Amino acid sequence: MTGTLVHRLGGMRPFSGMTGYDGIVACLQQAMADSQVRGVLLDIDSPGGQAAGAFDCADIFTASVSRSRSGHCAMTRPVLQPCCWRRPCSRRLVTQTSRIGSIGVMMSHVSYAGHLAQAGVDITLIYAGAHKVDGNQFEALPAEVRQDMQQRVDAAHRMFAEKVAMYTGLSVDAVTGTEAAVFEGQSAIKAGLADELINASDAISVMAAALNTHDTGGTMPQLTATEAAAQENQRVMGILTCQEAKGREQLATMLAGQQGMSIEQARAILAAAAPQQPVASAQSEADRIMACEEANGREQLAVTLAAMPEMTVEKARPILAASPQANAGPSLRDQIMALDEAKGAEAQAEQLAACPGMTVESARAVLAAGSGKAEPVSASTTALFEHFMANHSPAAVQGGVSQASEDGDADVKMLMAMP
Repeated sequence: MTGTLVHRLGGMRPFSGMTGYDGIVACLQQAMADSQVRGVLLDIDSPGGQAAGAFDCADIFTASVSRSRSGHCAMTRPVLQPCCWRRPCSRRLVTQTSRIGSIGVMMSHVSYAGHLAQAGVDITLIYAGAHKVDGNQFEALPAEVRQDMQQRVDAAHRMFAEKVAMYTGLSVDAVTGTEAAVFEGQSAIKAGLADELINASDAISVMAAALNTHDTGGTMPQLTATEAAAQENQRVMGILTCQEAKGREQLATMLAGQQGMSIEQARAILAAAAPQQPVASAQSEADRIMACEEANGREQLAVTLAAMPEMTVEKARPILAASPQANAGPSLRDQIMALDEAKGAEAQAEQLAACPGMTVESARAVLAAGSGKAEPVSASTTALFEHFMANHSPAAVQGGVSQASEDGDADVKMLMAMP
C-alpha cells in the first residue's frame, strides 16, 4: 500500500502515486482463496487518503483474516487511515522513522468571490432546494453553512475515532485525545498505535518466525460473533431511540440500516433534518368491508369482495346479507340428504342438492315422486330423472330466469310420468 489511498482506482497494483481500496480488497481475496497462504503482511508506505471506502476496506480485511491466518502490519510511513487495518494484524511493526497518527478529519472551502469581483464577473446561481448550493466557490461561506459543515466534520471524526478504538483496543477518549497528532517510531508504540520497532527489511523474517512458532502474539482484543452482534444491536438501538429520532422515525430507520453509521453521526443528521409530517390514518375500503356487521360468519365471501376493484362497503353489505352464514345451520345438501324421501335414492338426492336454485321442498317433491324406498329404481325412471336434471341445470347460468309456461307444463308431465 503506497501513495495516496483512493476509493476506486480500478487496478490491483499502485500506480501514479495512488493505491485503490478496491485493489487492496482484490489482492486480499486472492490471498485468502489460496490454501497455502499462512499469513498476510501489509507493507504500508502511505500518508493516508480518502475517507470514503476506508472503513469498508478495513472491515473486509478484519472479516477475511481469521485466527488461522496471521496478519502482520509493517508500517514505514503510515498516517491516518492505515490505523484502520491494525486490528486483524497480530503484530504492528514500525520503523524508527515511521510516522503514525493524524487521526482527524479536514474539510476545506475556497471562495473565488473576491477574485471574480475584481475581474468584473458576477455569477448568479439558480437552484431549487435550500442546501443545493451550500459551499459553492462563488461566494463566501455563510455562517450557517459553516456550522453545518463543522457538524459533519465532527461526526466523521467521531466515527473515525470509534473505528480506531475498536481496532486498536484503545478507548475512544484516548484516540480523540491525540488531537490528530503524528507520532514517530518509539513514540507511536508508547501511544498504543504500534507494537514493535524493527528494520523494514526484517518484516518478512519477523512474520515468518511468528508463523513457524505458531505465535500470533495477538494482544489486541478479538471480537466474537456474539460481541459483534451485541455492538451492532447497540448501535442500531442507539440510533432508533435517540432524542433526535423522535418525529423522524423513517429517517432514523434508514440511517440505522447503513453499515458504519455511528450513533453520533446519525444524531447529527437527524438533528439537521426536518420532522416528518404525520400521516393521517385512514381505514381502507377493504378494512371497512371486513369490519362491517354483515361480514360476521361470511368472512370468506367478505375477503373475496374486499379484493374486488371498485368494491365499496355499501355494495358489499347487501351481497353479504343475502348470503348464508357459515354457522347458520346445516347446509342445503345435508337437509336434502336427511329427508326420508332420500333414503334409498341417495344418488338422485346428491344431484338435486347440486342443482342451482334447488330448495328442500322442491327436492322433497321430486324424491317423493320417485319409486318406493324398498324397490330399486328402474332404468326408465333414472332416465327420466336425468333428463329432468339436464333441463334444469342451466338455471345457474341463466341467473334464475323462468322458462316458458309450455316448458313448465312439459316438466310437470315428465315428473308425473315417473312411477
